Amino acid sequence: FEEALGEKTPAAKRRTAVAKIVDALTVHAEMEEAIFYPALRKAGGKDERDSVLEAAEEHGMVKDMIAKIKSVQGRDETLEAKVTVLKEMVQHHVREEESTIFDEAKKKLGDGRLQKLGEEMQRFKNRAKRSGPSGSPAAATRVRQVAATSATSQRCSAVKVGRCIIGGYPSVRGGRWAGGGR
Repeated sequence: FEEALGEKTPAAKRRTAVAKIVDALTVHAEMEEAIFYPALRKAGGKDERDSVLEAAEEHGMVKDMIAKIKSVQGRDETLEAKVTVLKEMVQHHVREEESTIFDEAKKKLGDGRLQKLGEEMQRFKNRAKRSGPSGSPAAATRVRQVAATSATSQRCSAVKVGRCIIGGYPSVRGGRWAGGGR
């Protein structure tokens, strides 16, 4: 997001950064919706069901904003505002996951199941890297670039998601591990 919203970032780099963000968020949402949320909902009770439903609604809002960003053409003056709103939505969603969903998952799913889910999510991510969230080779290239350079990916890759939930997870504020021991 820093590059996509940087005042000194050239327009071409900004557009590339926005494309990377869109592709990475699309893969991440698809992965959570296909693997993580159903597992938590199945293992949990009312609280977990409610958390998953809220998270799914937040994903819907993020997807709507992504669609608006994808529809921007040329030098649309609203692009920066849309990307800023997307960033704020994602930060809110991550805070919700860190403060609620990850703790619920740790309690309801247990360490072994979380590790297996993390491995399954990594396989999902690897398939997305090969085909891209939209199935196009260009999208796959952008996803590979994001996976290689994203600070979030470096702090907590999908394969580590089980460990992140078990032993802590990267804080939105600065990438430090929070939420418990390793």
